[in-house]
Amino acid sequence: MATLFAVVVATVPNYYEYKQTHPEHDKDQLSWFKEQYQKGILLCCGPFVPHDGTGIWVIKAETVEEAIAIVNTSPRVRDGLLAESARVVEWNVHLGRDRFLED
Repeated sequence: MATLFAVVVATVPNYYEYKQTHPEHDKDQLSWFKEQYQKGILLCCGPFVPHDGTGIWVIKAETVEEAIAIVNTSPRVRDGLLAESARVVEWNVHLGRDRFLED
């Protein structure tokens, strides 16, 4: 049975500098988001406000290991832009679970 995982995103200190010198990164990341969304894996995502390189992705996977493997396919990981403080955690949704998962 699929489980929800929250990817608590934190980026490395030079994240915004990297994006300026590598504009293709955002394009690649957006394509990855759209692909995962179309597959039904990524349910929602977005940055925290104010924009400081942090945010959240909610993904559907069977295990935390699978969730981490999915995250590791992201251009954010490929380009070394996720900080060590970024986390993938199981999210135990109480209210609204039906909006994300069929039981």
